[in-house]
Amino acid sequence: MKGRILLIRNTAPGNYGGGESYQIILAKQLEKNDYQPIIITSSNRLIEEAEKNNIKTVRAPYIKKQNWSGLSNFLLPIYLFQQKKLYFWYKKLIKKYHPVAIDIQSKDEWIAATKAGKKLKVKVFWTDHIDFRTWVLQNVEKRFKNFIGKQIIKLSKIPKAIIMISDYEKQFFDQYKKTDNVVVIKNGVSDELTNYKNVKVDKNSLLYVGRLIDYKGINELIEAFEIVSKNHPEAILHIYGDGEKADDYKKKADKNSKIVFHGYTDKPLEKLAQSSIFILPSYYEGLSMSLLDAAMMKKKIIATNVDGNPEILHDNAGILIPPKDSKKLAEAINKLLKDEEYGKMLAENARKNYEQEFNFEKTVKDVFIPLIEKD
Repeated sequence: MKGRILLIRNTAPGNYGGGESYQIILAKQLEKNDYQPIIITSSNRLIEEAEKNNIKTVRAPYIKKQNWSGLSNFLLPIYLFQQKKLYFWYKKLIKKYHPVAIDIQSKDEWIAATKAGKKLKVKVFWTDHIDFRTWVLQNVEKRFKNFIGKQIIKLSKIPKAIIMISDYEKQFFDQYKKTDNVVVIKNGVSDELTNYKNVKVDKNSLLYVGRLIDYKGINELIEAFEIVSKNHPEAILHIYGDGEKADDYKKKADKNSKIVFHGYTDKPLEKLAQSSIFILPSYYEGLSMSLLDAAMMKKKIIATNVDGNPEILHDNAGILIPPKDSKKLAEAINKLLKDEEYGKMLAENARKNYEQEFNFEKTVKDVFIPLIEKD
């Protein structure tokens, strides 16, 4: 074994999304390259998924209060005290496991774990799952705003590299701060297409997999499918995932029996294999793991023209639509249901883009590992 690498993705116990599933994919590839990954998190489901894959985990303490704006600024001494405790916790953890590197992928740890890693002279890396764009960099230029974000920016020179998951995220970061330690290592997924080659595809099956929350465009997806159902009564929309607004969406769709809510699935590739069209109608994204899975599985894809999505669906690899536009979404679905040859062409291009840019086994071996091993 070449050494241990701590993958720190600490998020609320109930959270599990692309940033969390990324840990499993990365950990598996690190193992193939003779490293021992250890996932540090508070996410219950991430711990469960890691255990299923025989990946070692450590449950981390989690700072529950995340909104320190407005009057909450008066309570910042509490946060600083919590950060101090977190710092000592990470010092103890690092001393116990003696990792060759730590890859920090959550904002509170960008302070505490970074300081602990620097103190103990361990290589520190940051990986950003859109936290910079959606939180860290917000209002950092204003004097009395976002104190925590300012602290993270001050520490950003410490990591050997700050890994951005897409070109879009790096461009956004560069608007605020340009440093020579920012690199792009795009998300990717392992190639498992051949494992599902014998699965029968339902040509009328539409699929969404992800969190059930407004910014994922679930309202627009339901509205669009209501329009589509009038012309294509044979079409079925399968929605996999959970979230705090799941019941609201079910109520909104309860008059359409062709919209089926399945809840969380631990077999997303199997569901993709069975479906013909994958839909991602979110308002913003990093470099979506579910979208990469759909490209890898050679599916017809509809996604919003936001953030990292065009980096996956360039060169006619899917239909890109505006966010928050149920009519455009309905038009795109209708087009794919009507024109089989057009959809086949998009799917083939999506698979081609995956093979050339998003095969994560190749990315880890050729890019991530050399970065970790560089002096």
